[in-house]
Amino acid sequence: MPGQPHRIIYMYKKFLEGETLTSTQLQDMISEEIEIVSLRTIQRDLRLLQKIEPSLVGTPRGKEIYWSIPKDFRVPKQIVRFETNELLAFHFLKAHLKTFRGTIIEKDVEKLYKKLEELAPKEVILDETIYWDQNVGYYDYSKINDIVEKVIEATASKKWYTVTYTTPKTLTSKDIIVRFETIFSYLGVLYAVTYVPKHKIHVSLSVHNIVKIEENPTFIDAAPPFNFREWSSYRFGVFSGEIHDVKLLIKKEFIHFFLNRRWHVSQVEKYDKEGNLILEMRVPIGVDLINWILSWSDAIIVLEPKELIQKIVNRLHQALLNYKITAPEIKPKAEDEKEEKFETGGKKLIEESIALLSKVDASQSTAKYKLTLKSKKKR
Repeated sequence: MPGQPHRIIYMYKKFLEGETLTSTQLQDMISEEIEIVSLRTIQRDLRLLQKIEPSLVGTPRGKEIYWSIPKDFRVPKQIVRFETNELLAFHFLKAHLKTFRGTIIEKDVEKLYKKLEELAPKEVILDETIYWDQNVGYYDYSKINDIVEKVIEATASKKWYTVTYTTPKTLTSKDIIVRFETIFSYLGVLYAVTYVPKHKIHVSLSVHNIVKIEENPTFIDAAPPFNFREWSSYRFGVFSGEIHDVKLLIKKEFIHFFLNRRWHVSQVEKYDKEGNLILEMRVPIGVDLINWILSWSDAIIVLEPKELIQKIVNRLHQALLNYKITAPEIKPKAEDEKEEKFETGGKKLIEESIALLSKVDASQSTAKYKLTLKSKKKR
């Protein structure tokens, strides 16, 4: 996963190449190429990098400060004192730098590594933890290395390509002309953001569903500039859709799991009179949002909109039906008395949820799940 070490390396390499950049320019570049970050985060990164490399200077020009490393001072010097969180960042950065050994920037990275070894000596972060992928169910790309390499090449070239892509729902393949913009990972799956001139939109394609990639030299068109921050703001997870005002209640005994965590760039946090956290976002009502809410089903209650409440209730209703068929003898039961009493002041919300469940039309469950149930009945 990207983080401060990746950002520091990215900025350091840009300055070593002689570039002069403002914090706003760095924010745009890193948000597009690595991960979405705030201006304040970039400013903290610059302060940390300046401690690692004191020759990094900021020159005021009008309202902006332009950062650069002078040509004659591009070797790490003495570092001033740093705080505990920065020490931890140094250890993580040092561990990540090992991954660049044997690459074309090895010499530049080695200079930084030696200076970090003076500041953060010995091994604190094991190599195994750096490469430990905690995305359960991540996709194994070892069998499609050729496709992955072609995606990387196409993304770097910014040319037009004809891609044969298999649609997951229908399992049918079709050819589309695209221009690759960037690559990102989500829940253990690689995605490529591409511009589709036919529909004049940027879409994400799962790399493992790409069957073939061929350069299309005869196709000529102009692709609009791509801004990852703007593109991702219209998504929750990977998929886009119509934007809705979503309001969620986080039961107060679960708040510690949600504080200081960024779920979406539009999120706003409030508290109700009973101490529950109210999380508001402007996001599409898609499968990623619904699955995320269901994964926190004991902690989250959807307050708005009704369309999302209906979808959540339908999914919960269908889940109960599944187990009613396979394990009819098992009835819902609270894990402990505290849960049963619901001591968060949310009794009214529970009553409203029960009333809503009683009104659910089971026929609104998706056809896919109906077929699954029918097949089980036949058995």
